[in-house]
Amino acid sequence: MIACVGTGLALALVVTVTVLAQPSEAAAEEGKPSPVVVPLVNPVGEGKGSFRGGLFRKIATARGFEIDDSKAGLHEVKAVGITNTFTPDTPAIYVVVEFLQSAFDIFRLVGRFILEDPEGKPVGTVLHVDRAQFENEDTGGYLMMKQPPGGFPLGNYRVEIHYEEITDMSLLTLVRFKVVPATGAAGPKP
Repeated sequence: MIACVGTGLALALVVTVTVLAQPSEAAAEEGKPSPVVVPLVNPVGEGKGSFRGGLFRKIATARGFEIDDSKAGLHEVKAVGITNTFTPDTPAIYVVVEFLQSAFDIFRLVGRFILEDPEGKPVGTVLHVDRAQFENEDTGGYLMMKQPPGGFPLGNYRVEIHYEEITDMSLLTLVRFKVVPATGAAGPKP
């Protein structure tokens, strides 16, 4: 009789722990990240007649990239399919950067891909954050956003490019592009 009571209590304890360990539907809904809305800011010096300069020789949005490492051990990255207009079914959007000179130290760039507010408010929704590390032999590189489930939302985008981390002072420059319905896209496809 004592063995049966002990077994019954152990079974009840296992069932209770199993039921409590399963997430509720409300908890499952809470696990989905909600979109982050951020204020839109412009880097110092951006405006009419300003020169991007600084760290970059060239920045372009593109459908892809290629790496040429034939120049004395340097890694040269070239944009392929340069355009600022994409369709929702684009597999990935690349921001390809070319530096004025190769780096003397290892550093990182952080790109925040932001969908601007369709009503023109000075806020946007962060859809993706990408980080890229650059080393001494790199003369360029890329930041990328893969196609989200359901495709890229239509609208105007900006990519904030930050040095090392995202702070008020780390914003180097902005790159803009737009996503339009498939019939309105321009530019060659690879």
